[in-house]
Amino acid sequence: MEFNSIKEYFYKLYNVCYAITLVPLGLFIYLYLKMQVGEINSLIQADDQILIVQIALFVFALLLLTIVHLVIRNKLQSVSKEPSLGNRMDSYFGLSVGRMVSGVVVSALAAAGLYLTGSEIFSIYFLLVLLWMAYQWPSPKKMCAELKLKGDERELILYKRESL
Repeated sequence: MEFNSIKEYFYKLYNVCYAITLVPLGLFIYLYLKMQVGEINSLIQADDQILIVQIALFVFALLLLTIVHLVIRNKLQSVSKEPSLGNRMDSYFGLSVGRMVSGVVVSALAAAGLYLTGSEIFSIYFLLVLLWMAYQWPSPKKMCAELKLKGDERELILYKRESL
């Protein structure tokens, strides 16, 4: 990724993350409002099938988010050993976007569950995914911790300085 300063790096990173997050949010709000008005009816009506879909999507989402969290944590450990801060920052950008994309996939599953069943429990699932995405949100402090930055590099990132 091309960037001229630390401020520009985080500006680009935040813009990509915001854009990624707004897509499922818009989709979910659209589906929810259409269902409340009655323009869209759920496809699954049986209570036992609705329960199966609720549990299956919850377990699948939990597994997916856990796997993504563990894989990215392991990749960040290997990235933190690179000598160049620029290379570490480039890798961190991709991994952060990957985390956000996994949240988008899971929130799209919550929207699909809402569409299939009409159950409002998927609203809770969606909010939980948004909380997970907020926890995973990249920040200078989080970047320093995950890349194990120390000394001058930490100061450079935390305070978005151009040089020391």
